[in-house]
Amino acid sequence: MEEYLKQRVETQRKWYEAKATTNKKIFLKYQTIIIILGALIPVLIAFENVFPELEAWGGPITAVIAAIIAVIAGLDKLKQPQPNWFNYRSNEETIKKEEWLFKYRAGQYKGLSDQDANQLLVERIESIISADIARVTNLNREEGKVGAGGEGGEPPKPPEQPDSVD
Repeated sequence: MEEYLKQRVETQRKWYEAKATTNKKIFLKYQTIIIILGALIPVLIAFENVFPELEAWGGPITAVIAAIIAVIAGLDKLKQPQPNWFNYRSNEETIKKEEWLFKYRAGQYKGLSDQDANQLLVERIESIISADIARVTNLNREEGKVGAGGEGGEPPKPPEQPDSVD
């Protein structure tokens, strides 16, 4: 069981944690750029009459800024970093919770023999991972990305499992 906890559970939890962190950073970066550039447009427009140099270049500069905002907003919509961040973090926390419940024989693990608790943990962890893979596959199918790997791909594949979970 220690091998399963280390090779599968810990690996999956770390994978979800890394993906959540990456998507959070991407989302916050996109939103920060959109906010700053969006706030800059009215400032440029307001100062066109004050600075003669801006009068000639204000329109093109504003158009470029608006185009950058549109591209970043499009990437945000396409890559979905906020929903991915939330999903990956949720899966990480769910796996972590299962580890703790198993370790302290709480919740559904209470009163179970070691064999039954081990089997239940494997079933529950694999169920979490399978549900996420199904979610990603369905999203990719809906978006026409089947076979393209989608955002970040799938969680790592499980290591070869022994016939017994003892």
